[in-house]
Amino acid sequence: MLKHILFSLFLSGTILLTACSENSTTAPISGGQDDVVAKTSVMTKGSGSVVSTVKNDDTQHWEVRVDMPGDGGIVKFEYRLNSNELREVKGLSSSFEYEIEPGNGLINYSNAKSIALGAVSGNIIEWKLEKDESDNNWQYRFEIGTSEVRINASNGNIIRVKN
Repeated sequence: MLKHILFSLFLSGTILLTACSENSTTAPISGGQDDVVAKTSVMTKGSGSVVSTVKNDDTQHWEVRVDMPGDGGIVKFEYRLNSNELREVKGLSSSFEYEIEPGNGLINYSNAKSIALGAVSGNIIEWKLEKDESDNNWQYRFEIGTSEVRINASNGNIIRVKN
């Protein structure tokens, strides 16, 4: 019960801060901004703090940027504007020490990261989780050194390693 109360307080504070942020271009819209911030909080287990929430009409998406705890860096979450469905998650800074659980049967970020680093040694330069439109499947894409590792986000199988 206490967890639910604390989460509600965190979420309310996050929404209020986001609405008042200079980086926010819209006030909270029921089912819009509130919904994508809540979904993001679930995926990060409430461990990060929302930096900004932007409604981008040009590319038809919501963008939520989260400052992950410690030196985890910033992660960007994009949602489709018309449905608030997840479109992409992307690590924006060079520290990638955090956890993200996208749900919907997809493996979590740390598992995908371990698989990628098991396939190619080196440092992660960039990563993202996105739906590949060519086969309609979710994929993690890791850029490690000069290589790219693609992982099926549903089952953790390596799709491709490109050097």
